[in-house]
Formats: sequence, C-alpha cells, structure tokens
Amino acid sequence: MKKIITPILLSTLLFSTFIFSNSQKEAATVEASATTNYYSTINTSMKGDTLKVALYNIIKGHTKYEYSSLEVAMKITDRDYTLSPLQENEPEDYDPYMKLLYADYNGDPSTAKTWKTSQGSYGVEKGYVWNKEHIWAKSNGFGNSGSCPAYSDLHHLRASDWKCNNTRGNFPFANVSNHSSSTASYDWTGNRKTDNYFSGSVFEPRDSDKGDVARALFYMATRYYNGDGSNSTHLTLTTGTDSSGGKWGYLDTLLAWHELDPVDEFEAHRNDLVYTIQNNRNPYIDHPEYARAVFKNEPIQVPDVLTDLTYTGTPTKTSYKEGESFDSTGLTVTATFKKEDTSTYTKDVTNHIVWTPSPLTKTTTSVTGSYTNNEVSKTITVNGLTVTALDSIRIEGTPTKTEYEEGEIFAPAGLKVYATYGQEEVEVTSSASWSTTPLVKGQTSVTVTYGGLQQIYTGITVKEKSVTVSSIVFEDVSKDGTGAIGISDVEKKMTSGSDICNITDTENIYAGTTGLKFASGKKGGSLTITLKSSTQVNKLIVKAKKYSSDSTTVTVATNGPTSSSFVPTSELESYEISIAKAISTITISSPSGQRFYLKSIDVVTGSGEQTDHLKEWGVNYLHIGDASFIGEGTGLCISNNLYKNAKEALLALEASESGTISKLQSDTKYTNEYERYLAWAHANKDYSPFENDYSFLNNNGIFPQVFKNNSFIFIAVIIIIASISLTVIIPVIYTKKHKRK
Repeated sequence: MKKIITPILLSTLLFSTFIFSNSQKEAATVEASATTNYYSTINTSMKGDTLKVALYNIIKGHTKYEYSSLEVAMKITDRDYTLSPLQENEPEDYDPYMKLLYADYNGDPSTAKTWKTSQGSYGVEKGYVWNKEHIWAKSNGFGNSGSCPAYSDLHHLRASDWKCNNTRGNFPFANVSNHSSSTASYDWTGNRKTDNYFSGSVFEPRDSDKGDVARALFYMATRYYNGDGSNSTHLTLTTGTDSSGGKWGYLDTLLAWHELDPVDEFEAHRNDLVYTIQNNRNPYIDHPEYARAVFKNEPIQVPDVLTDLTYTGTPTKTSYKEGESFDSTGLTVTATFKKEDTSTYTKDVTNHIVWTPSPLTKTTTSVTGSYTNNEVSKTITVNGLTVTALDSIRIEGTPTKTEYEEGEIFAPAGLKVYATYGQEEVEVTSSASWSTTPLVKGQTSVTVTYGGLQQIYTGITVKEKSVTVSSIVFEDVSKDGTGAIGISDVEKKMTSGSDICNITDTENIYAGTTGLKFASGKKGGSLTITLKSSTQVNKLIVKAKKYSSDSTTVTVATNGPTSSSFVPTSELESYEISIAKAISTITISSPSGQRFYLKSIDVVTGSGEQTDHLKEWGVNYLHIGDASFIGEGTGLCISNNLYKNAKEALLALEASESGTISKLQSDTKYTNEYERYLAWAHANKDYSPFENDYSFLNNNGIFPQVFKNNSFIFIAVIIIIASISLTVIIPVIYTKKHKRK
C-alpha cells in the first residue's frame, strides 16, 4: 500500500525565497538601516579583549544550517551579481555565474563558472570546478560535527576553485618569499597560475583575495574565541607561526593584507546576504578599523573618509559595438581620503571601479565609474565614446548534441553566434548567453541573447527522463538489538545502497527485526544518509512500520529542512514523498521516544518509463580508479560489491546499448574498462563472468589457449577429467585402501 504525502513547504531554497523577491537596491537599503543600531553597544574607548568580547556578544548565537545545504546558500552569497544581475520573476532553476575564491577567471562570461558547475560538495574526482573552502581549516580547532556552528558558518565558507583549495589544504596563510612557476598553484583546469602561491608550509592567495581571507579569520577568532557548541577549542590569532590546536599564526601578515586589500562591493554585499541567511554579520567588513583595535590593542581609529575620485589618462579604446563592455585600459583612477587629523592621502583604485552602463548601448557616449568606501560613494565620468548599433544576430552551425532528457541544460558546442553592425559582421560566440533554464519534455528550441537581441535555435528534441530507482535496504535480525549502533555498524546493515550513499550521522539507532529500529522508548532516533553525488530526485519511497503499540510521526528531511512526515502503521508499508529537487542528504527521524522500523528507502529520479538503476548506474563502476589499471582487483571493488553491480548491469544491458560487453570487447575506447572488469572478476573469484565465454581466463593465465572462446571444448575436457576420475583414479584409490586393510 502506498500513501501519498503532501510535502511541507520548506526546503533549502528558503534562502532564495527572500533574496530573489527583493532588488539589490532594496536589500542594501534594508541592511544599511539594520546595521545602524547593530553596533550600538560599541564605543570608541574599547579595545583589545574588551572590544572582542563586546563584538562576540553581538554576533554570537547565529542561525545554523546543515553543511550539506550550503551549496544552495552559496548560489546566493557567492553569486556574481555583475554578470548575473537579479531578474524579475527569476526562475528557481536559474544558474548564475559565481565569484570564486582563488580564481582569476571570475568576471568574464567566457571563463567565469556558474553555480551548477559544482553539484555534490567535494566532487574533485568528478571534475567539478568549485567546492566549499573553510578559510579557518576545520582540522584546526573544530570538527565536522553537525552540532558545531563553526563548521557551517558562511562567514568563513567561500565557494572556491577546488584545485587551489586542495593545494591550500589546512595550511596557514602567509606570504611566500619566492614567487615563481615552481611555487605557483594550479587551478582546476590544470594550468599553473602565478597569482596564488604555495611553499609547502604556507599558502598565499592572490592580492584581491587577501583582505577577504584576513577578515574571515578575524571574524572566526572573535565569534569562537571561547569555543561554541561542540567546539571546545578556543580559536586564537597569534603573531607567531604556530597554527595548531586552535591557534592561527601570522597575525601581522593578515593585518597587512587587511589593509592592502580593503573591503570591496562584492564582500560588503556578501556580508549583507549572509546576515539575511544566518542573522549575524562580520564586524571587520562593516568596520575595518576594529581589526587593529582588537588584535593589536590599539585605539579604534575613525575611518578615513573618501572625499574625491579622479582619473588621468585616455582610454585606449573609445569605439565600441553595442553589447560590448567598457575597457578602462589607459586610465588610472585615484581616490582621495581625509584622515581624522584632516590630512589627506591618495590611493590607486583603478581595479575597484564599477563602470556603467554595462554592456554599452547604441546611445552611449559616456560611462560612469563609481567607487565606494565605508558607505561613501564617489563617481567619475569618461566622455568621448562611440557605439555602433547592433542590427541583428544570427546562429550558424549544428550543435554537437541535439537529443536531451528533460532537466538537462542545452549545450551550445558546435554553434557560433554572429552580430551584424551595419555592413560589418563579427563573431560574438564567447560573449553570447544561451538559456540555462532546464529543458522540458517536448521542447524543440532554445534562445541565445546578445546585446539585448535574441535569436531562437530550433532543432533539438527533449524526451521524458527515464525513471531510475536506487534502493537503500537494511537487513533484518532475529531479535532487536539492545545497544545503539554507530555509523560503521549501520553501514554494515545495508544490504543494498552502499554504491550510492554513506551513513554520516546516527542517534539511537538499533539493529531491528525489520531493518533498523529507531528510538529507545525514552529518546528519539535519527539517521542521516549522504548521497555520493547530489542527485535530482523526483521522490523517495520509504518503507517503514511502527514498533509494537508505539505511535510516532516520522519526519523526512532533505538537505536539512523537513520535506514531509508520515505516521507508520503496524504493517510494513510504502510512504511516497515528493521531492522534485537536487538533494545530497536524507535524514529520517522520530523526534519522540516512540519507536518504529525503517526497512528501506527508494531514491527515484526521472518521471518517464522506469528502468533498472543497475542498468543506468552499474556500468559507471567500471570507471572508478586508475584508467590504466589491468591488474588484480582491489579491496574496494570487493567490499563495496562494485564488481557484482557492474556485472549485473552489463548483463542486463541490451546489445545495442553503449557500454555493453560487446562494446567493451570491440571498441578501443573501452579497452581499459574491459580489462578492469576481467581483473575484478578474477579478484572476486568469479570464473564465468560471460555466458559461454571463458576467454578472460586465458588472459589471466589460468587455462590454456585451446579453451579460449570455446565453452564446448572446456565442458568436454571437464567431462573427460570426470570420467577418468570415475574409471581410473577412484578405483585405484579404493583398491589401495582395501589392500591396506
């Protein structure tokens, strides 16, 4: 029996519900007014620990979210609002450009990466572009416990280039003395960059990220100066090099970075957005002058006031085509500041100017450059520009991919976009923007936009996404266990599902006569399952029943917030829960002491005709590991049943489908996968992986060449050996045995 559950209207997209309903201007106004009284308890006589404690009392107790849900939050906080400005009635599936830490490819639509280039947290081996960077490394002072607020604090979590993040690891931040190709960090593309450096003991980010890093560390050393939650270690910044046990060194360097790279518009706006989400702010972004006051015990310095903005030089480029952006090459922009003692000084802020309009329109003859410091803004105007009007755009070519399943994103590879200006036509493929809205069943066209004009490409087909069902099943025991079991023991109880998930958290879970038993009669129980990759899930089917006469409401949460709930009966039944979103975690819980049994969870993707999940996923197991591996199978393929699943998947596939045994044998593209499959078969002591085909045995030197691809001869030899045993060997043994008597 199936029961359809109406989902509770809560999800991790609660973040976007608020943000996307307000314009940037409205949000900035709200935050500016909100911070008027935010620091009302601070006075200019405070410094050192007194100021630190006062700031702590303001920013403590923020709203904490599950770490697994933060990719959705970063879609908002780390979005590049210049490349992806907020749109009216923006679709929920909109895929904005991101501004990544450690990345020099931000800001240009031809190189910048979007939110969807990372799905599933640390997807390094899957080629994802970005992941989440703990600026204060979690190994130094706090762990990854869900009860530790520092682990999921957005003020020090940034979307970052995964390769640079991986290089940085948990090393402290400091200057690298030798800037050369040998110390430059690689980025995700595998190219060695010269703006992030690593010495083997410290990591130095690029100049435009140094202030961001420093202010995040200042925040952490204030917010968690006395620990918090499950974090008992006090986080401290020191002037030394010790970066262990909650201490973080190189304070003087961080203070210098803080002043070298002042707060910019992106960082200030991100602070506003994080405040909207978790209800606290980074005081060192709002008040940079607090840094030296707290960590150097100096009096709070009144911020220098921006008084003027000027430029010198002439722009190298003055003639543009509609749709292009202003190029400030040739200009030097200088900001003038007034100190508290009324003396003034100037600073080059060329790289911090925001130019409008962008892109340029056909009526543009001048652009305005703006610069903001401590909520004071100044502007400059550059005249003398000419912009040639854009008459039309056209599409040429044939896309490499024309057939899609619903939910996929159109891939424009193979197409070129041209713009016409009067009698001149130029290619603008790299600057044109294709629709990133997920495709729907029956769709035949997509739209490209350039310079405010749109063109439609027709020639694609979108079919209904086939249903994939992957089951997570727990074994039964003859008698309920008396002691709660932990993560590793629960994973051992999984008879199916280890290929797609891990158990990451348990509370009051017991071995049960029907799968797992939740709760103890006194305390509630919960289980968190983390999928190995974030997956677009259509629905979950949970099989459960109540324990004895207990009656409880079982809640099902995905990515943190509750999706729905149900009340199990005394019979094992299936409860269907609508999801329709990408999820990475599933939490099943009973908040009261009332007990119930959980037998299985079916993860259902797609909405079309159902297919076997092994048929869809199993072949992928062959791609795990070193692509050149042809030796003995590994413990991984045995313990996780990877070989078994791969074999079942291969044998279930139709002969015409890609990835079948015949394909593996004949297509050189799959040579390594075929050899790995054979090696895994040998490691698993399975000497008959293919029906009527024993060729792999010869490849492993087990049987002579004569048996290759000839099951008849093989069987005949077995029969002959058996006959000899019956007619010769056994009688001889029998005779000798009786002679001894």
